[in-house]
Amino acid sequence: MPKQIVHDAHKEHPLVFHDDGFRFRCDGCNCYGVGARYRCAACDFDLHELCATCQPTAPFSFHGHGQHPLTFERTVFPEDPRRCDLCAALIKGMHYRCRPCDFDVHPICSQLPSAALSPLHPAHLLVLTMAAPAKCTRCSTDCLWRYRCVPCEVNLHPRCLLGTEQTPLNIPKGK
Repeated sequence: MPKQIVHDAHKEHPLVFHDDGFRFRCDGCNCYGVGARYRCAACDFDLHELCATCQPTAPFSFHGHGQHPLTFERTVFPEDPRRCDLCAALIKGMHYRCRPCDFDVHPICSQLPSAALSPLHPAHLLVLTMAAPAKCTRCSTDCLWRYRCVPCEVNLHPRCLLGTEQTPLNIPKGK
């Protein structure tokens, strides 16, 4: 990783790489993060390492949307209110988008594992799926994208898997 970068999202000063274990809110995608980030201390401006180094298109290996390439965009909020199709949070900045399918995802959410373990359901591995609406086991609201245990009929929103304050990358991956 380069120690310092210049980024279009913050042209005033260079951003310096930090990996100090502190919690922050990314000024690019508005999602929480912990640890590795690019930071301008003078402006209190932070970008996830991933948001600072996003490619113009998402990797084709992204399991959440394989029909078309996802293009990196910046949303002007609140004029263009969009929600991440995976975590359901409002998108207030950088994201990947598929215009033909009207599919939007935070860069950090595009890194969600295809399967995860959860203390809410330790018996089985939960698999990220999209299907007809079903009640989330944790919050009782409907979810399309969810981590699911088929035998136990457990469904968890990605944001409910470990709690709303967790960064999706902190979800433990299955073996």
